[in-house]
Amino acid sequence: MKNKTPKDLFQTHCWAYKVITDPYQVFTECFFFADIGAYRKTIRRVLLSAADNKVYKKEEPASVLDTFKAITSVMLAAQELCRKKKSSGLQLQPEQFTDKRLYARPSSRCAEWEYLPKSLTENEYQDPYAVFTRFFKYQDPKQWQQRIEQVLNYALSSDAEDSDLHLLKLYLYLIKLMEAAHLIDVREVLRIEGDLKPALQKEGS
Repeated sequence: MKNKTPKDLFQTHCWAYKVITDPYQVFTECFFFADIGAYRKTIRRVLLSAADNKVYKKEEPASVLDTFKAITSVMLAAQELCRKKKSSGLQLQPEQFTDKRLYARPSSRCAEWEYLPKSLTENEYQDPYAVFTRFFKYQDPKQWQQRIEQVLNYALSSDAEDSDLHLLKLYLYLIKLMEAAHLIDVREVLRIEGDLKPALQKEGS
C-alpha cells in the first residue's frame, strides 16, 4: 500500500515545494526562505504600494506572491498553536532582554539589529504566543487571507481607489505575527527534519 501524501494544512507546498505538517517546522522553513528583515521590508513596501496608484516594482511579482504565501503558512501554523493554547511566558529581568540568544541565532544572515523585534510589547517579547491570540481576535484566518489577497491586488495594479484596507493596522498585525513566529523559532526549534539546525551544528563543532 502506498503511503498517503499528508494534507497540506499549512499550505506550504506552493512556496516550499513540500508539505510540512509540524507548525514549528513551518516557522523554521519560513525563516530559511527569507530572514525577518526581508519580511518586514516586503510587508512595508507592499502595503505602501497598495495605498498608491503605482504598481509595486521593488521585486519580481512572483517573489512577492511567494513571500505572502509563506506569511500565510505562518499564520495557519500560528492558528494551530493558538488552538492548542501554547504559551511560553518567560520571566525576564530587564538586563536579560538584550541577550541575543533570545532573538537571534549565531551565524545570522543579516545584521543583528534586524533580528530584534521592533513592534512587540514587553509582555509579547516574553510570551510571543500572546501575539497569535490577538491576531485572530482581530480577524479569523479566512478574513486574513481575503485581506492579504486584496492588498496584493492593489499593490500589483495601478488601482488604489476606494481601498479602505486599514493598512496601518494590517502592517502592525502582520509584523507582530512574523516577529512572534521568529522568536518562537529561535527559542524553541532546535532541529529540522531530525537534524540540528546548521547554526547549532556550528556551535557544537
